[in-house]
Amino acid sequence: MKTYALFASLLAISVSPLSAEVIRSVDKDGNVTFSDAPVPGSVESNRVVIDAPPAPTPQEASESERQAQEMIQRANRNQAERDVQADDRGARIKAAQMDLDSATAHLREVQVVRAGDRQSLANGGSRLRPEYLERVQDAEQQVMDAQKKLNEAKLSR
Repeated sequence: MKTYALFASLLAISVSPLSAEVIRSVDKDGNVTFSDAPVPGSVESNRVVIDAPPAPTPQEASESERQAQEMIQRANRNQAERDVQADDRGARIKAAQMDLDSATAHLREVQVVRAGDRQSLANGGSRLRPEYLERVQDAEQQVMDAQKKLNEAKLSR
């Protein structure tokens, strides 16, 4: 909406004929001042008429308005695309966070030592079976992958 107001005001300025009369004053040091009244103490003051360029033709005004409308439409499309990208990014982050939460819960589950996860040793002790260690390692890798996806989603634009 701000974009529309800006272009509308620029268009209005570009199609309205302007002319103004100002006073050009020069002081004793040669400094020039433009104002609506002569500057007191100036050594020279002249009236100067500032004419605006000629008013545009109806075709030029129409073309200018068409270009302004195109710029507004382009700006609106770009904003809509940014909004969609932001929504898409938010959805990707949310999904990645859910995946990470799920992978973390799964890791906690598989870290629990259950019956059959230990094997007896000849000296009377026991150790964790390789299957248990692989299961935990796989779950840890899933957490790392999910964390990587979440980081990528957060960094994406």
